[in-house]
Amino acid sequence: MKLRTLLLLSALSFGLFVGVTLISARLPSPIPEQAVAGKLVWQRHNCVSCHTLFGNGGYVGDDLTHITAKETPSYLINYLVQPPVMRPNKYTHHPALDEADAENLVHYLEFVHTIPTLGWPPQREKVEKDS
Repeated sequence: MKLRTLLLLSALSFGLFVGVTLISARLPSPIPEQAVAGKLVWQRHNCVSCHTLFGNGGYVGDDLTHITAKETPSYLINYLVQPPVMRPNKYTHHPALDEADAENLVHYLEFVHTIPTLGWPPQREKVEKDS
C-alpha cells in the first residue's frame, strides 16, 4: 500500500513538473531582442572577466549592475566605441566595440538595471574613528 502511494504521488509530481515546464516554455521571453543581443556581446567579449554584474565576475573593472542609472546611454556607447586609456595604465585602452555591439550592450545593461536587486551590490559605509 505504501509503495503504491509513493509511486502514485511520484507519477503525479512528475506529470505536474512536465506540465509546468511545457507551459512556461511557451511564454513570451521577457527580455527584449536587443538586450539578448547585448548579452551575447557581453559573453563574446568576456566582459565578466573584468566587470561584475550582481556581484559576480571580475573585480578589476567596475560593477555594471546599475551603470545606466549613473551614466547616459549616449555616454556609454561613446565610451565603448572610442574607449579611453584604462587607469592606472598609460597606454592600454579598454577594448573597442563597433556601434551596433555597443548599442546592444547598453540595451542589455539597461535591462539588467530593471531587475530588482534589493540593494545589491552593498555600498561602502564610512566608519568613524574612535578617539
